[in-house]
Amino acid sequence: MASGASDDVDLDALYDSYDTGAEASGEPGDLSGSGMEQELTLEERLAQNRRRRRILQGVLAALILCVALGFYLYNRTHTFGDYVISKSIENSITSGTQYEAVGKYLYRYNSDGVSCVTRKNEVKWSITYSMQAPIVDVCGTTMVIAEQQGTQVYVVNEDGLLGNFTCLLPILKVRVSNQGVVAVVLQDDDVTWIRLYDAEGNNIANDKTTISDSGYPLDVDLSPNGEKMVVSYLGIDEGVMTSTVVFYDFGSGGDTDSDHEISSETFSGSAVPQVYFMDNSTAAAIADDGFAVFGGSSMAKTAAQDFDEEIVSCFYDDDTIGFLFSDISGEYKYRMELYNYRGKQKTSAGVNADFDEIRIQNGQILLITSTSVSTYTKSGILRFSSAYEKEIEDVFYFGEFRRYLVITKNSFDRIRIC
Repeated sequence: MASGASDDVDLDALYDSYDTGAEASGEPGDLSGSGMEQELTLEERLAQNRRRRRILQGVLAALILCVALGFYLYNRTHTFGDYVISKSIENSITSGTQYEAVGKYLYRYNSDGVSCVTRKNEVKWSITYSMQAPIVDVCGTTMVIAEQQGTQVYVVNEDGLLGNFTCLLPILKVRVSNQGVVAVVLQDDDVTWIRLYDAEGNNIANDKTTISDSGYPLDVDLSPNGEKMVVSYLGIDEGVMTSTVVFYDFGSGGDTDSDHEISSETFSGSAVPQVYFMDNSTAAAIADDGFAVFGGSSMAKTAAQDFDEEIVSCFYDDDTIGFLFSDISGEYKYRMELYNYRGKQKTSAGVNADFDEIRIQNGQILLITSTSVSTYTKSGILRFSSAYEKEIEDVFYFGEFRRYLVITKNSFDRIRIC
């Protein structure tokens, strides 16, 4: 009887229960509601994936930026004290050979001749001569070689010889423009001549000076286009040492009635041993107690700086002029100060490096001896300092990342600092 009662099922109640369960679970009976819920979930997941991707990309970009910035700061501020020779090329030279960097080439000269070589020591051209004491000057890619206290003059550029000529009087100084115009200071007993020639020796202009008249010419320079000349004369005025810096214009701006002189500046109580042009309309005069900058069509004084300390050395390029002073604090050997041509100081830093030669090349300051090399940035940061395993003839920096060219008596060494 019990089993018969359990088989008696209420079918209507069972169907009602199925319909209710279907509605509650989203089973067939309400298809539209379940489809919308599935579609919204997919969109949310896609949006979430996009957000995660953007966040990941942002994090990766930030990491790359941090690494790049860290590498930049490390490379800018770290002092490297070691090097490796990545390539060494044989070099065979005579004693007294010197080098000048000109563009992508080097001019190599000595008493026997001058040649143009690549950084791999491959000879492009070579010219022979015989000079007891060659002196040179470079402007752009043009170089003049003259025999000091002799009479020979050679003018060259990257393509070879532009011209050569002989002077009638002993040569004291020589300067050249990029166009090949040459200024030669000549000694004639108690008279000093400053004469301008073209590359083939044709006379362009003359300036005759005496100690009693204008003074002794300490230095001279030409503008790159060869139209302007600056001369520093040293004289005595009422028992006081006086220097006069005189500018001449041999172009359309010069006055032929006044021997082409366009301006002058007197430095009372000072010697001005160095004058030079940065470009065709800007020049600087380095005194023993400061410097002055001149510019414009009339070459008027535009900036000046005076020093109370003795200048140990001066070095410059087209936008920076630097000075070394003895460091009175005793913490360093020298104090280095860098200025722009508006007369404003850019950098002051201590320097402990020794040097026989100092210069600015492609944004770095090189201090070179026969056994060591040190380089500084224009921010005053010591970039590299090391003794060298061979006797150094010269060192050049061509703007390559951590790479220098070290020239020795028997090799061209490409080094990488590390």
